[in-house]
Amino acid sequence: MTLFLAAGGMVAGLVSGLLGIGGAVVLIPYLLFFVPIFYASGLTPFEATEISMFQVLFASIAGYLSHRPTFLLPYRTLLLWGLSALLGSGLGGFLSHLMPGTLLLEIYLGEILLALFLLFRKPLTNRQPPSELEEKRTKGGPLMMGLIGLVSGLLGIGGGFLYYPVMTGIMGYSSTVAVGSSLGVMIPMAFAGAIGKTAAAGSIPPETWPVVAGALAGSMLGARLHSRLNPEKIRWGQTFLLLATFIRILISLVSSHP
Repeated sequence: MTLFLAAGGMVAGLVSGLLGIGGAVVLIPYLLFFVPIFYASGLTPFEATEISMFQVLFASIAGYLSHRPTFLLPYRTLLLWGLSALLGSGLGGFLSHLMPGTLLLEIYLGEILLALFLLFRKPLTNRQPPSELEEKRTKGGPLMMGLIGLVSGLLGIGGGFLYYPVMTGIMGYSSTVAVGSSLGVMIPMAFAGAIGKTAAAGSIPPETWPVVAGALAGSMLGARLHSRLNPEKIRWGQTFLLLATFIRILISLVSSHP
């Protein structure tokens, strides 16, 4: 069991460090659908999401530290963005109780379509003067991160797959900057989420630590392999994960209607 958990954490961490996403989109299906095939005592959805929050937290920290020498965004900027996303997430979590489940799934699909559009949008660096672009980053950055956090709180997900497209497609950052910075922005949200899940459960599942160990190794490896990927390959990697998620959510949405 321990090796299976560590392997899942490593794959999720690898994707995290490589593409700049949290990795929950990989880990949660692995814990809920793959692990029970080999072990009768599976995990509940709540346990899987709690373990996933710890995986995202540690994978984001390891990936961020591994990417740090390759980009030049100041810590203060990332902290401001992270706190903005955290505040938005709290508001979204509160508002989610007022919305029907089908509407939340439809919002999820819309968020994925937006991410796909931004992934293949022509970079703004080719169309705007540097001064105008920098002003948009300074003034619009916290707002955009707060909106991502808002939608993430509504849907109960990390929303990491939207940071990279927003940073490249709207804010005009390079792929390398966007991957490392996305992981940095996710740290405050993952930390708060891990605390919240643990407080609600009253304990940390013992299965968490093999997953975390694998995620740390995988994230550092992914960050090292990232330098071998060009932006086109990163876009297609994220596109594959987004399309797989889109199909899974669409099936859930269709099956919920009689």
